[in-house]
Amino acid sequence: MKTKLYISMAALALGMGVTTSCSDFLEEENKVGETADLTYSTKTGIDGLVANCYSFARGWYGKEAGLGLSEMGTDLFCYGFDNKQKSLNQYTFTSAALDNNVNDNSSLDHYWEMFYCAADVCNNAIVQVGKSTVLSESEKQQYLGEAYFLRAFYYFHMVNIWGAVPYNDAPIKSQNLNPIRMSEEMVYGKILADLDTSIKEFEAADYKTKAKGRANYWAARALKARVLIYAASWLNGQLGKQVAGNDSYAAMNGTQLYAAAQAEAEAVMGATGYASLYSNYNDVWSMDNEAYENNHEALFGITYSDQITSNVNCIPYRYKNDESGKPLNYNSLITRTGYTRGGSAMLLMFVSKWNNGCNDLGGNGQKETQVFWRVAAGKTTIKSAATKKDIEVGAAYSPYGRGFCRYVPSMRLWQLLEEHRATDQRTEATLLDHYDIASPDLAGNARNYPLLKDTAIYYCPLDGNSAEGKAKQAWAKNRYRIQFMSGGDIPVFSSNDPALAKPTEAAKPTSDVYGDKRYNSVAIGGWQSYPGIKKFLDNVYNPTFPTWDISSRDAIVMRLPEMYLIKAEAQLAQGDATGALATINQLRAVRAKDGADNSLSGTPTIDTILNERAIEFCGEQMRWFDLKRTGKLHEYVIKYNAQASPQLKADSNKHFLYRPIPQNELDAVQNLTTEVNSTTGFWQNPGW
Repeated sequence: MKTKLYISMAALALGMGVTTSCSDFLEEENKVGETADLTYSTKTGIDGLVANCYSFARGWYGKEAGLGLSEMGTDLFCYGFDNKQKSLNQYTFTSAALDNNVNDNSSLDHYWEMFYCAADVCNNAIVQVGKSTVLSESEKQQYLGEAYFLRAFYYFHMVNIWGAVPYNDAPIKSQNLNPIRMSEEMVYGKILADLDTSIKEFEAADYKTKAKGRANYWAARALKARVLIYAASWLNGQLGKQVAGNDSYAAMNGTQLYAAAQAEAEAVMGATGYASLYSNYNDVWSMDNEAYENNHEALFGITYSDQITSNVNCIPYRYKNDESGKPLNYNSLITRTGYTRGGSAMLLMFVSKWNNGCNDLGGNGQKETQVFWRVAAGKTTIKSAATKKDIEVGAAYSPYGRGFCRYVPSMRLWQLLEEHRATDQRTEATLLDHYDIASPDLAGNARNYPLLKDTAIYYCPLDGNSAEGKAKQAWAKNRYRIQFMSGGDIPVFSSNDPALAKPTEAAKPTSDVYGDKRYNSVAIGGWQSYPGIKKFLDNVYNPTFPTWDISSRDAIVMRLPEMYLIKAEAQLAQGDATGALATINQLRAVRAKDGADNSLSGTPTIDTILNERAIEFCGEQMRWFDLKRTGKLHEYVIKYNAQASPQLKADSNKHFLYRPIPQNELDAVQNLTTEVNSTTGFWQNPGW
């Protein structure tokens, strides 16, 4: 468990001269000129400014909208029945700036604003720390290391979302109505320069240990490894371009960039005492180890406070003001609970609907006697039909899931996890493939399952129409509800072909084997009841109900296993397939079940790497970018995501590899042009 120093949002963004999110500052004048100089002449002011550089990352990591832009429209996830960003998976979103709409919003307009605000705060920090006279030399070096790291971090997100983007490396003093989009190769040059400066400053300060949500020397080198593998695979590989504007990298071809990525990854892997792989994969996701600074595998993470109410305003307000001059809120898909309380929403994103079509699991409509239903308002117990005792389940009991269904693991992800279940720990630690009743005393409440003991729902990875599936269905009768990957009475997916499989929208029984029509329920369809992802759950506040609400879980942005897979990918690209396989198997050996051989054999390909990344990192906000940079987005989506494939099949010019510039930005500039890659005008990405 973590004991955290909460980073106050009183800290001050202020190139454009606008206050951020601490309520103490909301009524103050813009802190520019003499006011800013006065504020930043104190160590407290500088501390707050550097702390505020981190706050914008909480708008992306652990948040629904950022998750949509990084995991939807890939091979690993489908949308559930009430996903708020279905258009991202269907590739039907547009450049329209939808502002605070939450019905179906990619939130690109808010992220454009947020990332540029973040970069501006970093620019102010670099200036103010650089001229500070109240910091010791080592403090100044550490703070500069953090500010340069974070500026690189935010621009890395921007360039991979939109491609060429305007680049600001100084505080904004006035509105620019004629921005110029800097080429991707130039932006990569700037990012790498910032990371090299960050590494240099951290090394000078000897700042190499983890501390509550802050970057450090090894985090900077890990991010550099990630940036280099992107530069090699996307910039040089897919685009055929080289890093520009940076003499240290401009002459590097793809092979050299891969070699540089490998060197950085190996350095982080060999950092004595900084990070290590857990022998038990469950420990990676235990709430006892969720704090970034205490997690053995974490290389960098975004911190949330233990106290949910202390996370109020953990995301800054917008630079944009309302009619009365007060800063506006970001979309609630980004802030989750608005500005009243906050934290990570990841525990809510990958689980089934809370009642799971519970008309077959409960007492025929009597809510107070059901197994899978919320307790009545003001109550904390459910009455056992068998014993007549009131069974304590807690005030927040809401049968393991939530009242909405956002992300359904695709058939492809389910199959990848099942493939090595016998040897690999990650399957059982990742896949939520069954729900148990809250207490054995409640077993008698499920009148349609008189033999129920503990398991109430089981998601079976078989075709329910196969001989083995039929046998399992017969065994489950009267014991528990069984839902098959495909086929059977209640299929999760509509086909056993991953290219055609969509989550079913209503269960349509092939036979009425139970003597009633309870399975013909939309609430039991695969888009509402499905195997979930459990590695983000939070069992601290209610062990029985680990999806109780928002979570204090830190968002781990980079973990040590990524360095193994960056190294393996770099080895493969340099022609060392044998070395790549050995590196993959190093990781797989640690992920093996006791006594099991979890190694792979044969000749690895980039597909081998991507499969391993899927198993290790599913849901960790990387997949869309991995598929884009390796040139696999269209291939994988068409093969494995039937919700998304129609638009990708028609996308001959591959314009979906870039997100559109938000329309409100286009409306605001005065140098708009239709000339793509213009060096004087501002242009929309082609196809949008």
